[in-house]
Amino acid sequence: MYLWRPPHEIKTAFAQGFAVVQRKNKARQQVVGPSRALADELYAVLEGELEMYFEGRWLPAPPGTLGLFPRKTVYGIRPKPGYRGTVRVVSILLMLPEDGLPRLPGRPVHLPGPWWRKYLALEQSADFDAQGQRVLRVAELSLFIAQLARALGSPEQSATRPRRKSALSAEGPHKPDTQADWMELWARAEDAIREKAKEGLSAAELAELVGVSPTQLRRIFLSARGCSPKAALTKQRIDEAKRLLAAGRLNVTQVAERVGFSNLPRFSAAFKQATGVAPAHFARKA
Repeated sequence: MYLWRPPHEIKTAFAQGFAVVQRKNKARQQVVGPSRALADELYAVLEGELEMYFEGRWLPAPPGTLGLFPRKTVYGIRPKPGYRGTVRVVSILLMLPEDGLPRLPGRPVHLPGPWWRKYLALEQSADFDAQGQRVLRVAELSLFIAQLARALGSPEQSATRPRRKSALSAEGPHKPDTQADWMELWARAEDAIREKAKEGLSAAELAELVGVSPTQLRRIFLSARGCSPKAALTKQRIDEAKRLLAAGRLNVTQVAERVGFSNLPRFSAAFKQATGVAPAHFARKA
């Protein structure tokens, strides 16, 4: 089996307490491994349908997936059978302390939207070292991995905790009982807002769509975003209305209908409250 050893410049970064970030754009992902590495590797899939090798088998790794391969374990990455498209990945090489290695599940993890955005923000904050490598402090990366591991639950907890039925089951709404549940529900709610706010979606309908009670959804939004689901829906509609008014191809009544307001007076009042000006005035100034 191939044994990958980090080159001198990467070892130098490790010795200085840094992780090395490598963002790769490829016409096609080649098969890597199975190999045994002498460094830890955090692998993220930005684009492309891939598979990662964990514990003796290849598992799906679509966009938004993160995989942590501890050193000395056997790992690999390859395109999903039949996939021939573009691939964008981020590989972060690091040396985590062996006595306090944060543990993620032994499989590719598809991150909820807020966690994925948090990961991307961390990766994009990387700076350059003297060798021209993009680097992050291992302490920052370790903190992110530890927080994510706690949110997901340890592998032992995941194995012993009874499986709960889907939030969208016929049994009605459920109460989220872990941080990972809350983050997943918030991510699904945010996706639904972006996709369905223009259809006149109400906060109660959003809660039903996500699979929690309106009270629980409100708690989730106040904790994660600092506003109510209703305010988040209104903001999405107003932001889209501003874009349409600035384009100048629709009048105010048409824009109100397009973004999901039931009548023009309600749209005008909400728009003025959010922007300080009436929709018609905004359109003229745009």
